[in-house]
Formats: sequence, C-alpha cells, structure tokens
Amino acid sequence: MEQTGLPLRSYVKWLRLTQALQHLAKGGRLTEAAHAAGFSDSAHFSRTFRALLGIDPSSALAAVDLQKS
Repeated sequence: MEQTGLPLRSYVKWLRLTQALQHLAKGGRLTEAAHAAGFSDSAHFSRTFRALLGIDPSSALAAVDLQKS
C-alpha cells in the first residue's frame, strides 16, 4: 500500500493482529480473540504474532500484566 509502505497482505495481517489484541485487552480469551480477528485458530494467531513481533502473545500479555501492578 502506497501510504503505509506495506504490501496489502501484510497490512491486512497487521489489522487482524491489532483487532485480536484489542479483543484480548478487553479481557477476551486467546482463542476467542483469534477467531474474532479472522484467524483460523489460536495457533495461527500465535504464529503470526511471533513472526511480526518476535514474541509469543502469552509472553507479551504477561509483560503487560506485570506492568499494570
């Protein structure tokens, strides 16, 4: 995409990832968040998350929970 500098497929993946993260931030479960964002299952979401951010979602959520305390 011209304005983002990302190919369309990568941009859509990023949008789905952020949608799942928003669901998780509202207290949703990992599998529910994955399905709500259009991932086939939580493993697909986790692989995509790890590939794009270099960390698995569980570790990222644990770090966020620690920072809230």
